[in-house]
Amino acid sequence: MIGSLTLQQLQKRFGGELVNGSVEFSEVCSDTRKLSPQALFVALVGDNFDAHDFVGELDGQVLGLVVDREVPNCGLPQWRVEDTTVALGQIGLLCREQFSGPVIAITGSCGKTTVKEMLSAIFSLSHTPCVTRGNLNNQFGLPLTLFSLSRKHDVLILEMGANGPDDIAYLCSIGKPQVSAVNNVMPAHVEGFGSIDAIAKAKGQIYTSLDIGGTAIINADDNYADYWRGRMPEGVETLEVGLASQCEIYADNIVLDKTGCAAFDLVIEGLAHPLQLQLLGEHNVHNALVAAACAFAAGLSAAEIVQGLSTLKGVDGRLQEQRGIAGATVIDDSYNANPGSVGAAIELLAQRSGKKILVLGDMAELGPDAEEMHRSVGDLARERGLDALFTLGPLGAAASLAFNQGSSESLRNYRNREPLIAALTHELDNNTTILVKGSRSARMELVAEALLGNSRGEK
Repeated sequence: MIGSLTLQQLQKRFGGELVNGSVEFSEVCSDTRKLSPQALFVALVGDNFDAHDFVGELDGQVLGLVVDREVPNCGLPQWRVEDTTVALGQIGLLCREQFSGPVIAITGSCGKTTVKEMLSAIFSLSHTPCVTRGNLNNQFGLPLTLFSLSRKHDVLILEMGANGPDDIAYLCSIGKPQVSAVNNVMPAHVEGFGSIDAIAKAKGQIYTSLDIGGTAIINADDNYADYWRGRMPEGVETLEVGLASQCEIYADNIVLDKTGCAAFDLVIEGLAHPLQLQLLGEHNVHNALVAAACAFAAGLSAAEIVQGLSTLKGVDGRLQEQRGIAGATVIDDSYNANPGSVGAAIELLAQRSGKKILVLGDMAELGPDAEEMHRSVGDLARERGLDALFTLGPLGAAASLAFNQGSSESLRNYRNREPLIAALTHELDNNTTILVKGSRSARMELVAEALLGNSRGEK
């Protein structure tokens, strides 16, 4: 934290009740495995847990508590509130208000973590950024990033995720970004929103939450660019990126090398700056454009942006290429999946020489059209000339059937990882590239690990 806070400050600003007096604290934690004697402990409540069950045992291990009900036989200072998750965000807001540097926020259906890491690479050349750790991008994770702000940080980079209609607006009310971007809108988490239009509306809250003088980075190639332009708050600047020269920042002369990494001219204010990415996939050109625009809006030069983008070598679980069993090339893209990101992975794999195999775990949270979306992925994999499609899960059967053009003969669909891995090991040789992808629930990282010779994946 930049500066210490007190329970009295929290109670005065946000209400609630003080029990056993106030206390000054400089750390916040919500995990009983990460306690600190200098910390305030927030007792969160979830679907399958309630930290209030343990707070009575924390006397002497933390400075004070945030709770939503009385804790018997506990002498620790407490801030008693109606909702401890809301209180977590309120503490985060006070930490954010102590910070005076630029704040950048990114959301989107695909690639937001990659954009965040691109920005971190850019700013780390000349600044000390505070960046969302991992995928801690929701109502629990974003406050943790704000708590980690310190006096050494001079820029704040926030990734914002959403599972419901008002999530982004809530996160913006805490993080208060000055530069915001929606990377793209694709069918992802449709169940939580009801439709892709509803996803676009929800993601667009990152723009409508901007104050006067803020900057909105718009992906002009996204289907919802016009929608966002028409709803931009008065006094908010816009900076458009894309593949067309009408954009303020655009990509020109895109060429993929033999591995699938893109080189292109990054054009900023009419000047072309050659850039070679070390990230697989042409889709990362758009990610780089969004990151470049965010950094440019925050005051960085084109030279800094190009240098930073050229240094990033990848993000775990996102198109990480390694040598696997029998000399096969394994591309681990197992972190998550939706139809858009799977399509990008198929395009990358199709450009490889030799035998090309896609291994796909079920794509989750796609709503009533989930089976049709899986069929479309299977069709695309066949049309782009992949040699084989192996799938895991009941929805994957639709993708496999489409890949086989409706024939159920030799359908490579599995309900469990072990037989899938066994079948895949017979396909591997030094002329094979195999790409592994799937939603988090499919745990496809275990398949990738097994193909790399890691025994954890074979359990």
